[in-house]
Amino acid sequence: MPSSDTSRSDDRVRFRVLAPHEPLVEGLSTVSADLGAFFVIVGRVGRDEALLLLLIRALRQRRGKRGLRLHDLAWALRASEGGVSRWLDRLTHHGLIVYQVEEGNSVDTVTVEVMAEEAASAWVTRRHDLPSHWFVQTLPLLGRTTFAVFLFLLSRDTHEGLARIDDIVTSVRLRGRLHAQWHLRRLHAHALLSPHPLNGSLVVRDPSPPTAAQRLRLRLLALPFLRQARKQIVRLALAVVLLIVLLTLAARIPHLFLR
Repeated sequence: MPSSDTSRSDDRVRFRVLAPHEPLVEGLSTVSADLGAFFVIVGRVGRDEALLLLLIRALRQRRGKRGLRLHDLAWALRASEGGVSRWLDRLTHHGLIVYQVEEGNSVDTVTVEVMAEEAASAWVTRRHDLPSHWFVQTLPLLGRTTFAVFLFLLSRDTHEGLARIDDIVTSVRLRGRLHAQWHLRRLHAHALLSPHPLNGSLVVRDPSPPTAAQRLRLRLLALPFLRQARKQIVRLALAVVLLIVLLTLAARIPHLFLR
């Protein structure tokens, strides 16, 4: 008969039997996109709506079967949750997605079904495998419009030089040539455009990993309460300025009567 000490030690021993399984796949998570079809959607529905659709597809790759919160979409696009809801409605109206919002404990989860990608394209193009981390790193840092210009340049053959300014204005739905040049300068500043070493033409570069300061900014942007807190801080600052002005005027009024 085993002693009580042996029984206690047996209770602390567990066996784990390993079953054979497929090895884990290595590599980057990517979303395959026809950028020509993407800019067809930009022309039909809108630039922000098309970016939202592409973001949903990228986050679906990163999150698997887990649902998306409205905040997950809003912070990456640097937009309000109300704006994202309006863009979702427009995508639904044009038959590109079906979505359902499920209310939880202070968190709304969005379940999205994406329709098959449109086959029509504004020009002959090839599919691009876009790393999904671009949509949670590069997109928030660049902003929606600059990122859309970046995608447009990716869609063109850079060996013969970049597209004309007028093509960028038309396809990305910008306000004019100056607006396009502004976003091209921003791409230069982020080292996403650089001269070719042989012929001097401009070529598109893949985004570099975020710096420590950029990672901190991304973490701050992803905080759910940051946007609301920023609004409250602005309101408080305006109230303080108004109070200082009123106190200054109140202090000067007796002096005016004494003159």
